[in-house]
Amino acid sequence: MDQRIDRNGRHRRRPGLCGPGRHVALLSLVLAAALFAGCARRDPAPAAIAVLLADDVRLEKVEGLREGLAELGYTPDRVDITVYSARGDRSRLPALAAQAIASGPDVLVAGGGIEADTLHRSDNPGLPVVMAGVASPVRWGWIDSYARPGGLMTGVDNQHAELSGKRLELLTKLLPDVRRVLVLYDPQVVPGLHALEVVEEAAARLGVSLGTVEAGDLDGALAGLGAIEPGEYDAALLLPAFVLESGAGAIAAALERLGLPAMGPLDLGPEAGLMAAYGNSNRAQGKQAARFVAKVLSGADPATLPIESIDNPELVVDLEVVRRLGITLKPEGMAFAHVRGDEAGPGPGDVQVPAGEVGP
Repeated sequence: MDQRIDRNGRHRRRPGLCGPGRHVALLSLVLAAALFAGCARRDPAPAAIAVLLADDVRLEKVEGLREGLAELGYTPDRVDITVYSARGDRSRLPALAAQAIASGPDVLVAGGGIEADTLHRSDNPGLPVVMAGVASPVRWGWIDSYARPGGLMTGVDNQHAELSGKRLELLTKLLPDVRRVLVLYDPQVVPGLHALEVVEEAAARLGVSLGTVEAGDLDGALAGLGAIEPGEYDAALLLPAFVLESGAGAIAAALERLGLPAMGPLDLGPEAGLMAAYGNSNRAQGKQAARFVAKVLSGADPATLPIESIDNPELVVDLEVVRRLGITLKPEGMAFAHVRGDEAGPGPGDVQVPAGEVGP
């Protein structure tokens, strides 16, 4: 204790050091330090991500997005993902886009082409948009170029239009006698017309003749298929279109009644009923889009983030559909295929291939 002696020889304390005022000051400092430490330890608010979907068939992109973000360190406690789904009713998309924008997210995610186009046309105050797998973004007019998008939008080009010629080529490799192919496409969307151009060029090179059915809506597509005679075509090719994706099960069933094996732009699972698909799954596209979301959340400008093509498209063949159609596949076409539906063993019309991925 710090003490001094006064003129009368008595001890006295230095004022202010150990009195009540000192105790109050010390207590205030301790409380302030504790409050500051508590604030410093408080976790930041989760990043807000709003996803616009035309249909729940694309929910797998959201699952892929979550998976990809978690691998990049954005665990579920660090992100808040809200899905705005039109559940197959495209007329609801503008209102849903407005709701998503009004929620003020850190990032908007477009689940596909018509979702991206809706957001592009919406009154967006400047929120970045990540495309989780779209076709023909330059032709749509959303971006300036793949190398430098130049606006609010960036993300993944799923190459659905550009790969349409490759799908036709794979049909000719899988099936020995394909000469006439029925093409289903939506003339109302940019990728449909783009993909048709690509397929026509490939058909001329491969010596394949084409017929077309317009699929602006599911009823129109089914009506068009109803006018086809059995034996008129050897196979069918589905071009990129939301209608053909969401209605794949009904379309494939109609094609199967005509005895036509069908090739699609992406694997929608066994319930879709397609014989084969070549591209990337919705889940894979969503996972790849997570890289863009993470970059934008870290402060990157979407205008300068180059568009990416899909990672490693793959051929998927459903042998259950092959059995039902009673067709024979060429071994050379199966060399690099992922095979599904061979648990029961090969049927009389099947080529024998091992399960899983074959080839390098």
